[in-house]
Amino acid sequence: MPDINSLLTNIDLNAIVNFASTPSFKNIGLGALIYAGLLWLSTIVWVTRDAINRSDSIIFQVISIFLNIAFPVLGVLLYLIIRPSKTTTERYYEELEHKLIMENIEKKKTVRPRRKVTIKKISKKPAKVK
Repeated sequence: MPDINSLLTNIDLNAIVNFASTPSFKNIGLGALIYAGLLWLSTIVWVTRDAINRSDSIIFQVISIFLNIAFPVLGVLLYLIIRPSKTTTERYYEELEHKLIMENIEKKKTVRPRRKVTIKKISKKPAKVK
């Protein structure tokens, strides 16, 4: 069984360098670089839109965007940790729902309970016919 040192000495570095300098390998590398760049730009756009939807604070939005620009993968992960859990629209509708529920509760407290009215059956005996 060959050991690692003998395998490493048998590797022809010239063959690897020649393969890396072929035009097809360079095109693959360029494609991977373009893909990574587009992925980075799309995360910047997503973080920008999400930060605007989740916070009205300009400082938070700018910090989130710059964090994502400076640290492409780590920035997105950090943003996911620090972002607010709900959008401003979700918070607005939750507050509105809470306000309506509280108004309904207050309305029920102020309304006087109705008295129960019972209807008595009146039974009349039929008149006897003579």
